[in-house]
Amino acid sequence: MRRGQSISWVAQPTGKDLETYIGGTIFRVNRSSDLPNAFGRADIYGRKVFGGYTELRYQGVAGDGKILLRVTEVETHSTETAMSRSGQSTGNYQGYVDRNGNVSGTVTVNHPPSGSTEILPPNTTQFAFDVAKDKVLKISGVRVSFLETTAQRARYRLEAEQ
Repeated sequence: MRRGQSISWVAQPTGKDLETYIGGTIFRVNRSSDLPNAFGRADIYGRKVFGGYTELRYQGVAGDGKILLRVTEVETHSTETAMSRSGQSTGNYQGYVDRNGNVSGTVTVNHPPSGSTEILPPNTTQFAFDVAKDKVLKISGVRVSFLETTAQRARYRLEAEQ
């Protein structure tokens, strides 16, 4: 995998019937990318940087029979690198000993660069989906097949798109 590519995985089980309640999570897709090394390539230890997530929640049924869903997208901005995570401080000493045996000098310590991952404000959209017309919804590489929906709960099945 090249640097900058994202890895995604569905937090819920796929390929089996699931159920949720009003306000409950239908699925969450977590994203990550390779932690860059000093040359911009993937970290040799396979470490990752959190890249955000996409989450779909069930909000109930509207008066017209459509189901209400809420999708939230969260992205991140990261300055983390392999050096900021595991770099070691280095130092050197320059000094001398005078005629009386006294030692004096200067110690210089170089700390590794600091890095951070900032979670950006979420983008949330609520929308109505007509399960009478289409039982399958595709979002963020996940196919959601709605099996049964009521005002209080939804039964569904998840499949990851290839």
